[in-house]
Amino acid sequence: MSSCDPFAPHRAADVSTRAADDCHTGSQTAPPKRVPGTAHAAGEHPLRRHGWAIVAALFALYEYALHRVAQQPGAQVAGLLMGAAPFVLLALSFSWRSGWRLPLLILLGLACAGLWLLRAPLSLHFGWTYYLQHMGANTALGLMFGRSLRRGQLPLCTQFAAIVRGPLSPALKRYTRVITLAWTLFFAVMATVSTALFALAPIAAWSTFANLCSPLLVALMFVVEAGCRRFALPGLAHAGVGEAIQGYRAAMAARAGLSR
Repeated sequence: MSSCDPFAPHRAADVSTRAADDCHTGSQTAPPKRVPGTAHAAGEHPLRRHGWAIVAALFALYEYALHRVAQQPGAQVAGLLMGAAPFVLLALSFSWRSGWRLPLLILLGLACAGLWLLRAPLSLHFGWTYYLQHMGANTALGLMFGRSLRRGQLPLCTQFAAIVRGPLSPALKRYTRVITLAWTLFFAVMATVSTALFALAPIAAWSTFANLCSPLLVALMFVVEAGCRRFALPGLAHAGVGEAIQGYRAAMAARAGLSR
């Protein structure tokens, strides 16, 4: 039995001493360091990690469907319902998270019922749902970027870069401020051209610009910005699309938390 072993106390003391030495010398395995841009990459679900690509594909499919419906004779009702769908989904999301959930959901249900009952006369003006959706989105984005350029505010692109990279150099701060201004002007031009085409051109021409050209112009803007960044900051380690989207999501979440 161990109680009869005269060396048992000495062995126990040696084990305790070694354990204490391990704790003091740090011989235990240290947690791995976080590599910028790869956090959550190992344990994150693939759907969450690549969700932005799925959303982009669904958005492109929706835009293409809107364009086809806008040019299809006799599809005005379908066009009206497809154009109203994003507004209904936004209202549903807002109502569900509101403290007035039940009254707002009832009002939303009544509005949807009215839209369905009046679909025939409203379908004669279904282009307005497309225009309000496109112009409203570009105007809102332009205001969001532009307001961050006010004195005492942190430019939006600077916020994105700080989330992805951490502390920024003065040169990178100046660059991200200029890029914030560039995106502000881009969205302002998009809203202006959308309004001009909707007022002066046939709906098919406006739809080509809004539903087909707009996503391509946004993608081109990203490509041009990446080229400008490599020219203006040649020694910078450039972030990928996934990291940029991660920074955008984190900044938007922070802004939403501050607005509550």
